[in-house]
Parts: sequence; structure tokens; C-alpha cells
Amino acid sequence: MWVSVQAAGPRAGAARATAARTVTVGVDGASNEVIVVGDGEPVVLVAHAWGASARVMLPTALGLPGTKVVVNFRGYGGSSPRPNGWTYPELADELAAVAAKFGATAALGQSMGAGALLALAAREPGLFTTLALLLPPALDEPIPPDVLEIFRRIHLARHGGDEDELRAEIATSMTSQLHGVRGFDVYLRAYALMLTACSPPTELPGNAPLAGRAALARVGARALVVGQDGDLIHRTEVVGEVAAALPRARTHVFPATAPMWSDRRGLRALLTAHFG
Repeated sequence: MWVSVQAAGPRAGAARATAARTVTVGVDGASNEVIVVGDGEPVVLVAHAWGASARVMLPTALGLPGTKVVVNFRGYGGSSPRPNGWTYPELADELAAVAAKFGATAALGQSMGAGALLALAAREPGLFTTLALLLPPALDEPIPPDVLEIFRRIHLARHGGDEDELRAEIATSMTSQLHGVRGFDVYLRAYALMLTACSPPTELPGNAPLAGRAALARVGARALVVGQDGDLIHRTEVVGEVAAALPRARTHVFPATAPMWSDRRGLRALLTAHFG
């Protein structure tokens, strides 16, 4: 559920930026808006977090080689609504359709998007050669009640319209170590603005990416699983569980002293090396 925070000013490589195009995949009432950037191989499917969007996820993916196919899940951006909530198998269906349309052989997902990619990889273990999973929220069990309570309070604050209250509730999803990091207030403001700019569909009760983690034993992709110390929603124990379930996985956990949202250069370098 973390948002990408970019520093002001030109970014290295910005002059080489490729124009994006928008494509609709699916039929009326069940379509996904997809932002396509770059060209050539590999074709990388990119899946965003809950409360985010393809445009929020785009800066994380821009440095990757090849063609980036960045999906707006239903209920986000120009995609069809999803009024009755969502499950990971349903999100995996959306990603499968986009992957087939563009011939994706690699994938990057964050939080909810990472969970959806796990569901898809278990279903089609030979689909991807390379996977990167940022902040996976769960594996084969629903997120625990205390995390659901954090989400509930954030939901209430978002609907209440008080930005200070919303920022305060977002802050409760992180340990005090992260509160003291430079740029924390900027991050909170960006996060709150992102959530107030959309009406994300709700997660249905009992939802988990997989029925059983053994289904991942057949996945042949090289996988990078990234975690964040101090994140109370995306716990580092889950990072270890996901990596242990994937035959060719390695992990990277950002320390609380230099979190993922402030060390964007480090994250981009990590991803570029993995997909390169």
C-alpha cells in the first residue's frame, strides 16, 4: 500500500523517457486500462497496490528494460468499476488477460499487486521467467485481524475527509523507527493525497492469494521478494514465507533507517539488476 514519492527536479535518464500510450483490454463492464511505456523485450507486466494506480506505480517501473505494461485494476483509473469488492483470484484473472494480450514474460507487483501475481503464478507456473514482488501482504492465509483494523481505521478517516486524521491513521501502520526518518511527513502527505483521490474497492473477507503455498513449488521464475522493516501491514515474516515457497527466490529487506519510499534510487537499481 506504499506510494512512490519522487524528489523534485529532473531525474537521471528523464531525457530518454518514452511516451506512454493507453490501451483498453477486455469488454465493456469488465475492462482494464493499461499504460504501455517503452518497447522491445522483456515485456514486463506491472501491478499496483490497493489505493494506488497505474500512474502511481509507473515511476517504480520506468527504469526497467523493455516494454512496461502497467495495469489499472478494475475500480481504478479508467478501468471498469468493481462495486462488490475483490479477491485475489479475480485480480489474477485481470492480470492474465493483460499478460496474454501483450505477451508478458516478466512481472512486477506491489502489495495487492504482488498478491495477485502470486495467485497468477500458482495457476500458470510457466508464464513468467522473472518476478519481483514488493511488500507482499499475505500468502495462503488472510491478513490478520490487527492489520484489518488498521485498514478499517484508514477507510473511516478517508471517508471522514479530515486530512490530519487520515495522515495520523496512516502513521499507525508504521513503527516509530520509520516516523523519525527524513521525509516521513512528505511521504504521509503524498500517501493521504493518493487515497483521497480514489475510491478503491474493498477486499472481501477471508481473502488470500493462495489456498496453499505448495502450489508455488512449480514456479520456475527467478523471483525477488522485497520487504520493509517497520511496516506493520506488509510484515517481513511474509517476505520470508513467500521466498521459501518459490524455488528460485531471493529477498531484500529495506531497513527502517533507509526505507523503500525514500531510497528510490536503491530500489530502482535493485529492480533494474533483477530484470536486466
